[in-house]
Amino acid sequence: MPQNAMDNPLVLPMLGLLAESPRQQYALFAELRDRYAFLRVKTSTVYTLVGSLERNGLAALDGEQEVSLTREGIAELRRRVEAHLREADPNADPKFAIALAYLGILPPGDAAALLRERAQALKADARAADEVLRESGVAELHMIEGHFLASRLRHDATWLNRLAGRIESGDLAWP
Repeated sequence: MPQNAMDNPLVLPMLGLLAESPRQQYALFAELRDRYAFLRVKTSTVYTLVGSLERNGLAALDGEQEVSLTREGIAELRRRVEAHLREADPNADPKFAIALAYLGILPPGDAAALLRERAQALKADARAADEVLRESGVAELHMIEGHFLASRLRHDATWLNRLAGRIESGDLAWP
């Protein structure tokens, strides 16, 4: 468990689900468990994090114990989506995929630009990996994992550019 509750990996999907619609705390837990089972969601953690979101001004509880996002909560969701799309490793950190799930919180032009920026960074990483592999002088078979990872980087860059193009063309429906 992180020292600061706001660093818990459940915060991003909780903010995202609450942006979709306000929910009772148990309904929030159930949806998190169903959609993000790989995060090992526990009831007590969700209830604790709802309290943290409320104390930090990101969520509000009404008399019926329904949780909704505040204006600050929406801004924090946007900030986290942008940060994770920029920084999280698409192949090793679930924060990247979760941030993609809430891409619609951003204006379409911003989302497409951010995806293209990340695609460029991944292409640069792939070129650097290719250079290291070329200069290593080691037989391909003995560095096959490096070739695999470089290929994944190129694939991810292509996929992100394609998604950005769909956003820019209006082919991908936007909320």
